[in-house]
Amino acid sequence: MHATYEKLVVDENSLFHFQEFKQERFTSPFHIHDEFELILVNKSHGKLYVGNQVTNFSDGDVFLFAPDIPHCFHNTKGFELEGELAHAVVVQFKSDFLGEDFFNKTEAYKLKELTGLAKSGILFTNPSKRIIQRIKELGKTNNLQKLGYLLFILSELANTKNYKLLTSGQIIHNISESQNINEVIKYVAENFQREISLAKAAEIANMQKAAFCRYFKRRTKKKFMEFVNETRIAHAQKLLIETDKNILEVAYECGYESSSYFYRIFKKYHNVSPVNYRKQIRNRYE
Repeated sequence: MHATYEKLVVDENSLFHFQEFKQERFTSPFHIHDEFELILVNKSHGKLYVGNQVTNFSDGDVFLFAPDIPHCFHNTKGFELEGELAHAVVVQFKSDFLGEDFFNKTEAYKLKELTGLAKSGILFTNPSKRIIQRIKELGKTNNLQKLGYLLFILSELANTKNYKLLTSGQIIHNISESQNINEVIKYVAENFQREISLAKAAEIANMQKAAFCRYFKRRTKKKFMEFVNETRIAHAQKLLIETDKNILEVAYECGYESSSYFYRIFKKYHNVSPVNYRKQIRNRYE
């Protein structure tokens, strides 16, 4: 997918950049930047589009992205109606923020492994309370304590086994025509719970339908409706895990009018029925 280049404006005398975002909903477009990016989602939920993949995000999730990974966080439509602000903590740093050879030193070999994995984008599942607390406290510290906190956080993340890689690491992006693809992503993210029109997506991209299909497949290595289904199935996973809604209700809430078709699509992506998926996940935590 195409991505907007985001130029980070920071104090050149600082080793890294810390920022908090509080807004009605996340508004950053599909973008890339030159820095590593560590993100704590303090309060929010929705869909994360990263490379050509889609996954859920929610309160307490921690992510690490290497430079040049296109991504955007998009709140599920209606999030702002819940009456709470979307809140994220973001830390950005250059690969050489502690010197060109830092990650090659013996003491930093685990961090080098971590930054290598970050080329695929990392979701840290169930991060410890002390990691989350240290990320939050970064904005309240100064000088060497601030640097010490960041190194502690990266060290803890480097040693955890609770993580998930989000892409293959082979991501295609092109800064040109970024506005078109951003608008298509927005259209899917805001409308996947109802009927999605290929003709409407092509219109948003300012293309003829056939040209849009070729363009989308060439850039993302998947058909447009595959992308729509991945967004819907990601939402279905969230509902199956977090709610007691029956399968028909889940299907309808994810934009499927037929429960049998929903069953078929879900099984295509997970090799298991929605019912058994729910059982497997819940048994894992009992």
